[in-house]
Amino acid sequence: MAGGASVRMGRDKATLLVKDRPLISYVYDKVKDVFEDIIILSNNSYVLNGIHVPVIKDIVPIQSTLTGIASALIHTQNPYVFVVACDMPNLSREGILYLMENAQGEDIIIPRTEKGYEPLHAIYNRTCIPYMLSLIERREFKISSIFPYVNVKVIDDSPIFQKNHMPVFININITEDLKIMENL
Repeated sequence: MAGGASVRMGRDKATLLVKDRPLISYVYDKVKDVFEDIIILSNNSYVLNGIHVPVIKDIVPIQSTLTGIASALIHTQNPYVFVVACDMPNLSREGILYLMENAQGEDIIIPRTEKGYEPLHAIYNRTCIPYMLSLIERREFKISSIFPYVNVKVIDDSPIFQKNHMPVFININITEDLKIMENL
């Protein structure tokens, strides 16, 4: 997902150059080793050098994580999607595979840390679409709003979600966060 407003950063994070590469390329390099079908969800129609995948817009002009996830589910033929934010450069293949190995038919497989759920590092089933659309229509955009309607498997924090002695869920929100990249 690369469609956030990037308000705290003040500029588009997906195309933000970090070590002469767009931030999203660090995430893309990880997911392309796990998945064949990859799409970028963004309302910006920019071209990313070296990333040749479809760029899909949100199904409605409402920027929210829920809208983005629903859009991804609608635009795929796969029963499941792994959703990740473009600003999570510490993503690990092992963490993704761990989630996939724990999927046993649930509608959502989502990690939870002491900080809460990690909806932008989770797996969603297409069975969530009608519930997500209903929530969007009611302007309820919290991911947890869908939990009462679907089968959710919560994956508690685990050492598998650590890489380079940092959580894989770390994201880049402000300029100061770019220091994280020095340790990757």
